[in-house]
Amino acid sequence: TRYLKDVPAAQAYGQAIFGALRRHFGNQLPETIIEPGRGMVGNAGVIKAEVVLVSKKADNDNVRWVYLDIGKFGGLAETMDEAIRYPIVTPRDGDAMEPCVLAGPTCDSADVLYEKTPYPLPVTLTIGDEVLIEGTGAYTTTYSAVAFNGFEPLRSYVI
Repeated sequence: TRYLKDVPAAQAYGQAIFGALRRHFGNQLPETIIEPGRGMVGNAGVIKAEVVLVSKKADNDNVRWVYLDIGKFGGLAETMDEAIRYPIVTPRDGDAMEPCVLAGPTCDSADVLYEKTPYPLPVTLTIGDEVLIEGTGAYTTTYSAVAFNGFEPLRSYVI
């Protein structure tokens, strides 16, 4: 999973937290519990999605739009402002690639995952192709807790 900025190593976080605790509490360190979040489970999840449409907005438009059956409101809320870039695997990897705008299925105009920085996907990608969105083990199921726009929340399977 890629972020807008490089992510420091876990040790750097630990050192910064421990340093701040020492400055504020000296030798009287409080018991501290830290929730590791994505660092522990982020790579444990994969979302299987399907391409529901490949189109261009107009005949003279060079921009290809690829719509999936999942979007921001179905669990991928962290793509807001393109802050996180999930790796996507397709059955057509190895074919010629071309940047595209990647969007979700709802009628909400905000349901666009990657537009400012188009996502490279195979030009041969077509309706019905299944894609795997990797690195989705953190927060995605909780973000999809309601049936927004009539789309059912993500089903999750724990192995």
